[in-house]
Amino acid sequence: MNPWSVRTIEDMWESTAKRLPRMIRYVDRYFAIEPRLGISKGNIFDHRSATPQKTNSFSNFPAMASRFKNCFLPLILILFSCVENKIFIQVHPDGQTYFRFESRGDSTDIFDSDFLHPQNIPGWTSTSRVLENKGEEENNWVLSTEGISRDTVLLFFNNDPIPLGYSFHRTSLKTFLSSEYNISLKFEGRKIKNDFPKLYEAILSEKSDSLYWLPEALTVLMHKGLKDIAHDSLSPNQMIWNQRLVNHLRNSFARVTTLEEFEKIQNNRIAYLTDLLKPFHVDPSLPLNLGITMENHKKILNTSLDLNDDSFEVKIILPGQIVTTNAPEILGDTLMWQFGLDSLLSNSFELKAESVIFATDRIQKTLISIGILFLVLMGILIKKRL
Repeated sequence: MNPWSVRTIEDMWESTAKRLPRMIRYVDRYFAIEPRLGISKGNIFDHRSATPQKTNSFSNFPAMASRFKNCFLPLILILFSCVENKIFIQVHPDGQTYFRFESRGDSTDIFDSDFLHPQNIPGWTSTSRVLENKGEEENNWVLSTEGISRDTVLLFFNNDPIPLGYSFHRTSLKTFLSSEYNISLKFEGRKIKNDFPKLYEAILSEKSDSLYWLPEALTVLMHKGLKDIAHDSLSPNQMIWNQRLVNHLRNSFARVTTLEEFEKIQNNRIAYLTDLLKPFHVDPSLPLNLGITMENHKKILNTSLDLNDDSFEVKIILPGQIVTTNAPEILGDTLMWQFGLDSLLSNSFELKAESVIFATDRIQKTLISIGILFLVLMGILIKKRL
């Protein structure tokens, strides 16, 4: 099927059922199926081409509860919802830059924390409205934020690892004959490739079986949690066994082969960890403390996987003529990028462009002056020879 085409709910269900034959039988107990269809009409950029409708064919990472004692293993979700994020930036020669952000989707996805619009910037405005969708259970929402800035550097959520961080950089260089403009819009990578190799492979290959990557993901989360509390819950002599402890956790989770086993662990999570860590003679409070320190890392991972429901379309207009850019498409004077989570799995994803405005009047006057000077010199040389 053409990835740019709009898919019906029936198509998505049939396609998913074919891809997830061994997991569909767990729907009633483990899955929340939410078929939704997002259709964009008359978007703010007057661009009528369709935005890719992304569907999750792999199981979203289990969402652990806010505290370790409430939920150790996640519930697995399959979401058909899609959020369209559109960013429009226009750079003006006078030093001003206009920004407009628009996100469109259901309320749950629009107001979550995976991709946030700029906040608390003086003079910027944000509005939200509901689009009534007849015949559908939920209406789509549109969240819009716009404003003008003269700052050459804008950082959005770069110090917060949970939402997607991004930054805008602008430089300009004016000479006698031209004015050059250089911009960069950088999205911080989610580091899935380095931290969760199996999950990275599952996302790219659309592997539907969460049992393939879930043991590794839980082990990594625990390793990160142990690093955070190593100096508090482990004695100095036991700290050297940290890696052995991680390997022990990894081997234990690798032996879990069914969702039923994960459910048993979840129902007895504290006792499971206490028993699992008993050979290492760790502090009795370690299981609970480990869950608390894992919480932030869990939120980061869950947010990364929530981005799988998001598609991004960025349009940028620069003054003058485009000199260099990594934009895959240019429509008139507009640079266009379209991407999703697959572009954010590793390191930073940067959108770059450079343009120039030539001072044609000055160039013409300079050429005329050079021509006149050349003729005068030629006349002097000829006169001397005579």
